[in-house]
Amino acid sequence: MYKDKEIIYIKALTPIHAGAGQTLENVDMPIQRERHSNIPKVEASSLKGSIKHALYNKFKNDKGELDDNDKTELYTIFGPEDSGEDYASAVGFTDAKLLFFPIKSATDIFKLITCPYVLKRWVEDSQLQDNSNENLKTALNYLNISEGKCITDSNVPIILEEYIFEKDSDINRHIKELLNTIEGLDNNRIVILNDSDFIDLVTMYTEVITRNKIDVRTGAAEGTGLFTEEYLPSETILYFMVLASPSFNVNNQKNSQEVLDYFNENVDKVFQIGGNAAIGKGFVKRSGKVGASKNEQSKER
Repeated sequence: MYKDKEIIYIKALTPIHAGAGQTLENVDMPIQRERHSNIPKVEASSLKGSIKHALYNKFKNDKGELDDNDKTELYTIFGPEDSGEDYASAVGFTDAKLLFFPIKSATDIFKLITCPYVLKRWVEDSQLQDNSNENLKTALNYLNISEGKCITDSNVPIILEEYIFEKDSDINRHIKELLNTIEGLDNNRIVILNDSDFIDLVTMYTEVITRNKIDVRTGAAEGTGLFTEEYLPSETILYFMVLASPSFNVNNQKNSQEVLDYFNENVDKVFQIGGNAAIGKGFVKRSGKVGASKNEQSKER
């Protein structure tokens, strides 16, 4: 049973390819998407595997192995590598969900788009919404936008790719206060679109790159080696939850807050997720400790 949690934000420094493992009609290697909405995501298993791999590489010695103490700590938190039946992982992850998607803008290089569905889900997932904050609840409930319109603080025409959006209103101040909880977010770039418009744009304007296989013997391109890969673009902002329970390793017991502390103290600000790490893809920057569970006040010591 998880007793504590934190919300973590990650910004793509380089394009992210978290592969879906299946071919679509126009893309050989598409990214992961939610089945019900088609919004891009990164599976929790991809996140956990990437973070565990990054920690292993960080702590390994000159022989490519972990010292006994580092091994015990890593396996206590993330679970053992070979004997998973001995004890379970003390840390869990949710899928990384999309919060802001970068779109080319005619007036501001790019804008960060989102929509009411995504914002309401973010508040629900992260429990940032205080039940006593009726103004915020009202602002979210009345966040209705017609197709072709947008909510933004910008006073110039909103042209995203080849589409023009008419400004409906400024961003509500209660929503701005919520957005200010995200470290380093530039509110001037934010554009809130209708749900349908948002899903159309995040479907059509991911990066699709054509690559070619090279024959290692000749250094020339193979005749049938062309393939396409889909990426979440740089500047994309996602969030996920880190969930912590007391450790299950009876020889190295930790409470749930100590498990979270291990994550915060040892996971680097910049790490890689997804595929094609060897060609510089998947670098993300995470925020600091943004929020914690209310259980923090009553955690065991």
